[in-house]
Amino acid sequence: LPALTKGGAPQWNPVIETAGVLGKGDAPYVVDTLTLPDGPANPWHSWIRTSGVDFFADASKAALCSVNGDVWIVSGIDESLAHLKWKRFATGLFQPLGLKIVGEKIYVLGRDQITRLHDLNGDGEADFYENFNNDVAISSHYHEFCLGLETDRAGNFYFNKGGNLGPAKHPHHGVLARVSPDGTRLDVVATGYRAPNGLSVGPNDELTSSDNEGNWVPSSRVSLVKPGGFYGHVHTAHTPTPPTDHDKPVIWLPHNYDLDNSSGGQVWVTSDKWGPFKGDMLHTSYGACALFKVGYETVDGQVQGGAVKLPLKFESGIMRGRFNERDGQLYLCGLVVWQSKGPRTGAFHRVRYTGKPVNAPAEFHVRKNGVEIKFTTALDTASAADAGNWSVEQWNLIYSGNYGSPEVSTSDPSKRSHDKITLAGVRVLPDQKSVLIEIPGIKPVSQMRIKFSVKAADGTPITSEVFNTIHKVPSK
Repeated sequence: LPALTKGGAPQWNPVIETAGVLGKGDAPYVVDTLTLPDGPANPWHSWIRTSGVDFFADASKAALCSVNGDVWIVSGIDESLAHLKWKRFATGLFQPLGLKIVGEKIYVLGRDQITRLHDLNGDGEADFYENFNNDVAISSHYHEFCLGLETDRAGNFYFNKGGNLGPAKHPHHGVLARVSPDGTRLDVVATGYRAPNGLSVGPNDELTSSDNEGNWVPSSRVSLVKPGGFYGHVHTAHTPTPPTDHDKPVIWLPHNYDLDNSSGGQVWVTSDKWGPFKGDMLHTSYGACALFKVGYETVDGQVQGGAVKLPLKFESGIMRGRFNERDGQLYLCGLVVWQSKGPRTGAFHRVRYTGKPVNAPAEFHVRKNGVEIKFTTALDTASAADAGNWSVEQWNLIYSGNYGSPEVSTSDPSKRSHDKITLAGVRVLPDQKSVLIEIPGIKPVSQMRIKFSVKAADGTPITSEVFNTIHKVPSK
């Protein structure tokens, strides 16, 4: 037996080399592409649809999984990306949609289990596929993906489990699950998910998760998760009596291809080399191939926030992200399987900060008389205070068992329309970075869109829009 447990001869040679493509332009952020080894040089004709990524301690090397069942290791990640070397490490996994490296071991989340991979003889290929935990229940329904894989500071693993689009048939339909650091125990943290393609664990163990439009999910949502919380999908509440309300999201996002028709996971900015956003949350859109900067606050115990879409383009539906401790930049991967505007079925990107000034919204706050937005840079007072450079509209969503929700008037839910808001004015606050958009009689609303075209203090145009959700308006 000992002779048979040392690993066998390598099966997947040669190592494949590709050259990355650096993004161009003078914007604060550019998108580099780490070319996948899925061309003619791939002797196994592997269809690489990237679904999870993480870095080793030597952050010039990363592991990626593909929903087709592979794990690849790529080395040579440097500033130029000119000589990327790809080695097929494992295959035969069951639709993996999450990957995490802990103690230099690769953990992969499939529909059936978390698998821990071991290279017993150091030849760059996995010889032992260890069942780390397979307590998750599974049926044959196509929608029952297990999605994302993250760890907290105590070493617990977290992932989402999709529902079956109808009433739950087992205890893990539509839940956020936690597995103990040693893999011996799985428990349910939160319920009420329909198609939660991604989650995150923040620097202080904040748990976030997304979900996608459908029955009991009016539109794309991003939630800050609390243990025992219920996040809307009544079929997966796992309660004796169906709930009539749910824990509210940080934000709703409009369900369309320009914004977020299919949400991915979240990633927190842990680097001080990535511009002014350290400590903030980012949200990925699989469907719109987009990246959002999210800001949130707590008002009377209720979390709420806003998001701004960053002006970046990706080749595939991005949904998993990691910051690289070596270069401090953001790496994103994703795929196209269901509806997405991505032109490629898989992609691996780096979002690189160029050092140019960032002119963007950074914080969003609801005040008793309006909405305050703080920017990353000082503003030109004249343009920022001109109410003609701002427009605000709002609408509500209907929480029901119907598929999604129409966007309805806040004054008359029978009307499918947005309500234009007449502003009382716009004030630039003393820090010169913040504006108060004065909205008479501001009230809670599912969705508000704030469009603006102003200038930074140095004259640089700033044109964008913020999508925010208001659950509570402070009294003071």
